[in-house]
Amino acid sequence: CTCPSGYALREDRRMCRDTRQGFCFTEVLQTMCQMSSTNRNLVTKSECCCNSGRSWGPQCELCPLPGTAHYKKMCPHGPGYSTDGRGTDFQVATSPFWCFADNNECTAQPSLCGAKGQCLNTPGSYNCECQKGFSLDSSGVNC
Repeated sequence: CTCPSGYALREDRRMCRDTRQGFCFTEVLQTMCQMSSTNRNLVTKSECCCNSGRSWGPQCELCPLPGTAHYKKMCPHGPGYSTDGRGTDFQVATSPFWCFADNNECTAQPSLCGAKGQCLNTPGSYNCECQKGFSLDSSGVNC
């Protein structure tokens, strides 16, 4: 089995895992990817799309919408978790099982909480804390 460029053969040597790295974009406006100037970390597509990203990579590949079959395949454990590169997959007997690794949303998208907020990673999610003198708005992510 040979994997295409950007993919690595899994340990079971039966499937390929996506290991491509690219920028995660938080907005797509009229097919143009948008991101903040502080969001310069390279991540896998799973890390981006399972972390509230809207599009990923040099070709501005749209992330699947939550709740769709494609999203569930990419993010089988739900938002905030990835299975490619961060998770470890293994096989017991003939059934595949997955170990899920928490995505650190704060590292993947440093500007999540805005200029006056600090991002705190939690399992499967994140929280924002504001600098002294500021408070969170109703969205819970802007100070």
